[in-house]
Amino acid sequence: MIDKPRRIGFLLINGFTMLAFSNIIEPLRMANYVSEQLLYSWVVAGFDDNKTSSSNGIKLSHTAPLDYLLTCDLVFVCGGHQTDYLESSKLITLIQRLAVRDIALGGLCTGALALAAAGLLEQQAASLHWENISVAQESYPGVIFNDQIFTIAPQLYSCSGGACALDMTLHIINKHHGHHIVSKIQDMFIITSIREPTYVQHMPKPKILSSSYTNVIDAIALMKTNLEEPLSVKDIAHHLGLSSRQLQRIFNKNFSCSPQQYYVRLRLEHAKYILKHTTLPISQIVLASGFIDNSAFSSAFKKNYGMTPSHYRQENQLI
Repeated sequence: MIDKPRRIGFLLINGFTMLAFSNIIEPLRMANYVSEQLLYSWVVAGFDDNKTSSSNGIKLSHTAPLDYLLTCDLVFVCGGHQTDYLESSKLITLIQRLAVRDIALGGLCTGALALAAAGLLEQQAASLHWENISVAQESYPGVIFNDQIFTIAPQLYSCSGGACALDMTLHIINKHHGHHIVSKIQDMFIITSIREPTYVQHMPKPKILSSSYTNVIDAIALMKTNLEEPLSVKDIAHHLGLSSRQLQRIFNKNFSCSPQQYYVRLRLEHAKYILKHTTLPISQIVLASGFIDNSAFSSAFKKNYGMTPSHYRQENQLI
């Protein structure tokens, strides 16, 4: 018999991802069911009165006040796509209070960024959704963000979100109660396999109009991993075993633009995302997106988006 259940807390952030949340709480429920014991209990808390809205618009009622999280064994910060909540001093203070009490902490989706903002991930590895990694690296250079589906450390858990939360939770249950419980959960949920934390996130590939030129996928991947210090077209072509002229033809055929133009668009999209989701100075964004100076960056940005970077940030910033 279990002496007492492990108490799990869920700190919901407005716009949290329902899929990731469900993929944690449901395996915990099923662990209780298949074991015929109360292995886990849980509470849901948030900052918005008595309910918090999820990404799909459904509001979940809170089952406990925020201070109750201080009595839990493990607390998950459930984030979503938006990151404006990272500016909340109440959130950061609460996370730090939890850490001081030696309560294990987890970050779902952008919830890992909240742990980073609280200073808990310095020089530590953390998993984050592929869409957020590049900006996170700019905002928290001391954190080792990876592209794994989840990361488990003794007192810290991070998950890239979505369906990956199910895999992570089953690993946690296995650690607590063994494979025999997890195997029963698999049977009940009709799960044929559980992914390891080292499983790398699947990142969407661009739609290529001509299947005969698959090298363009690798060219774009090279561009995306070298936004801060752009490669020359000659270097990219050489890496792929192509001539510069061949690479030019591939991009003209598939995207009706040159490799240089496509590369600039990628760097501008990267800059636009940082402008919208962070408070980094524009001078730092210029460097992060590979432009030689503010003037060149501003000119290219205005040419593509019809407004200056400062104007775009003023109109669209989420923080």
